[in-house]
Amino acid sequence: MSIRYMRDILETSNNIVCLQGRGAAAEMGIDFYDEDFVFAIEEKYGLSPDEIFSSTFYHNRPAVFYKFYREEMLKKRGLPGVVNKTLKKMEDDGRLQAIVTRGMFNHSKSAGCKNVIQLYGHIDNNNCPHCGKIFPGSYIMEHTPLPMCDVCGTLLHPGTTLAGEMLDTQKLTEAAEIISTADTLLVIGCNLASRLGSMSRYFEGDKICLINNKEHYTDRKADCVCIGESMADIIQQVYPGKPV
Repeated sequence: MSIRYMRDILETSNNIVCLQGRGAAAEMGIDFYDEDFVFAIEEKYGLSPDEIFSSTFYHNRPAVFYKFYREEMLKKRGLPGVVNKTLKKMEDDGRLQAIVTRGMFNHSKSAGCKNVIQLYGHIDNNNCPHCGKIFPGSYIMEHTPLPMCDVCGTLLHPGTTLAGEMLDTQKLTEAAEIISTADTLLVIGCNLASRLGSMSRYFEGDKICLINNKEHYTDRKADCVCIGESMADIIQQVYPGKPV
């Protein structure tokens, strides 16, 4: 573990882009890929999370879909953690330029980070497919069983990309461009072979710093690697100071 080296890199860089994987949220107990969570969902709904959280299921069984969305996502969204708050401090210090994430729980923006590219959308960006009005997660919680647009009466679409839907190519292009302009790439909570981590292929800068809770054979592609049980502890050591 190279705490001091990573600290030197982050404290001298003025153009950091962070690839924030699901590991940080999983560390707070929010993990759709956890075996216990998957088993519990299959016991409760008779289907896997992937089957429910799909475009087909949303269109065919919207009441059950929104029950899942409320009970398993909105109610369990959690609050921003140490990683999110430390990234906010890094942004306030003028070092972090952007966060790119597949996370859907809006933790970084809730922590106050301004430039966050959420490739799969987020749960506070629910929208009306007809008139385009945006609704926060609280509106979905309050309007049961089916959340309808208060302007035109259309069933709302969740703020996230569902299985079977295309990702927003504009967001992907924006992410690739901002990664390519960074001088330091900070990868947290995923490995470099993951869908998010593989976006490091667009990086043309100087140093890749990686923080994760498990080793991976692709770690050798990074210039500095810190592996430990708690990513929250590591990020506070490599970027010290009380989070905002």
